[in-house]
Amino acid sequence: MQGASQHSRHCSRWGLASYFVGVTVSYSRNRFTVLTVLGIILLIASATILGSHYFGHGRAGRTLSGASLPPGLRSAPSTTPAPTHSPTAVAIKPGIPVTVIAADHHLTAKVTANRLNADGSLYVPQDPRAVSWSSQDVAPGTPYGTIILVGHVNSGGVAGAFKDLADYRIGQIITLVLADGRRMRYAVAAEPIEVNKDKLGPRRQELFDQAHSYGLSGRPKTGRLLLLSCGGVFDNRTGHYISNIFVYALPL
Repeated sequence: MQGASQHSRHCSRWGLASYFVGVTVSYSRNRFTVLTVLGIILLIASATILGSHYFGHGRAGRTLSGASLPPGLRSAPSTTPAPTHSPTAVAIKPGIPVTVIAADHHLTAKVTANRLNADGSLYVPQDPRAVSWSSQDVAPGTPYGTIILVGHVNSGGVAGAFKDLADYRIGQIITLVLADGRRMRYAVAAEPIEVNKDKLGPRRQELFDQAHSYGLSGRPKTGRLLLLSCGGVFDNRTGHYISNIFVYALPL
């Protein structure tokens, strides 16, 4: 009986040990499963963040209209091909922009003068924080045409100079600092518009015009300023945004 009792105690200890081993294995498996799931979630989240940071994301900024420009920004024949000089008015001498400032958007960016690319397209600066002025088009101070400044929304993991161009609002001030030290102030004259790149062709005259003057009702006609960037929906297949964002401003 004593041997049987000892054997019984031995079996009980073995059964208890087996129980704890089973519990431990089950716990380990559950813990491994939880950690695996968490790892997959973190991997997906990291890939999403990095993809957005480096290659763009679903949409840059808010959804915008692609409607035609309002009357004050539509083409109207220029009465003079050059600045008018008179005893009562100070002629504005065109100048080369070297800096663009939009205080409401914490923007102060270097501007470089660049000719069009060989295929006639606008030059886009390598540095996403810089802005390019299309030097073959009109300069600030010209009383007709469109001053074109081009910048990035983002590139290579760096937020571009025009990262929030879709959020510019009517009345916000844009300042151009010229090479000779002068400052020219412009006010955003219309809500930003979004145009699919595939639909730019028929609207080139409207959007990039270099021959007409512009102005709101009751104000002198003059040239206009355009800030331009990529935007809209990001196409992961091509690695580019499918649209351009246009912000137009008129001098104060």
